Amino acid sequence: ELERIHSESKEKMESLMEVERQMLGKMKGLTKERDGLYKEIVEIENKIDMLSTKMETNLDLISRAKSRLPTLEQALADVVMEVKDIKIDEKEIPSLEELKARIKEAERKMEELEPVNMRALEEYEKQDERKRKLEEDIEHLKQQRQNLIKLAEEVKKRKKEVFLNVYEAIKKNFEEIYAELSEGGEAELALQNPENPFEGGLIIKAKPKGKKILHLNALSGGEKSIASLAFIFALQAYNPSPFYVLDEVDMFLDGKNAERVAYTIKERSKDAQFIVVSLRRVTLNAANHIYGVTMQDGISTMIGNVDIENVEEIVEVK
Repeated sequence: ELERIHSESKEKMESLMEVERQMLGKMKGLTKERDGLYKEIVEIENKIDMLSTKMETNLDLISRAKSRLPTLEQALADVVMEVKDIKIDEKEIPSLEELKARIKEAERKMEELEPVNMRALEEYEKQDERKRKLEEDIEHLKQQRQNLIKLAEEVKKRKKEVFLNVYEAIKKNFEEIYAELSEGGEAELALQNPENPFEGGLIIKAKPKGKKILHLNALSGGEKSIASLAFIFALQAYNPSPFYVLDEVDMFLDGKNAERVAYTIKERSKDAQFIVVSLRRVTLNAANHIYGVTMQDGISTMIGNVDIENVEEIVEVK
């Protein structure tokens, strides 16, 4: 039942982490798209400013022309009065064809002065409408971004909750198993960063019976072995594996501690298979099957399913 629950929790955690990665990827894409739209808006606003400036210039020219019109009309009237009494020789008056040619030449020169954008107001309205739509898109993207941030925070919170539940269960197992292996000793697991456990590591402290509490790296070889085995068995108690391989874990243990470790392995072998490499008699005595390996002339030989008496004839067993 514990294995099923752990498997479901693990699948949920992986699913949540995958959702978090996807959401972060989408968030980056939306942020990049938002920046592109913002840049485009700035460019459009610059164009609009330029068009507005040109339009204001043209309107100013028109206004100036209108203001000068009465003056020009008065000047024209004065000229008419001046030339009223002047006689004009009709021979000096250009013909109609010549006047048309002059008009066409004047029109050609006027065309060379183009382009004069007479649709500036219409273009301005179009750009203003596009700007409004882009602003709406930006607001929509901002809302999507907020939703993604909220979802990412929920995933992060859920991941932390699942982790802390597993951590508390393993911590409890570790304290109980260490006390059992060390005959009344005390031990604890602690997070380096309880607020953000994924940004820190795990601290193991142990207090062997009759001694003060120490960090793992300050313990002796045998005491480290007991603490390490207690941690392994705590993990096994929460999420059992089908088999374990232990390589001379009793090397630094005295006889009493080695016997307790052998007994613990023996008890837990009812639910899992243990493959233990050891030269300690107490460990071999607790084994269901013993396999020996010898070397002669550089050649290794395996001796399968032997009893302890035969092993003592081949090698020295402590």
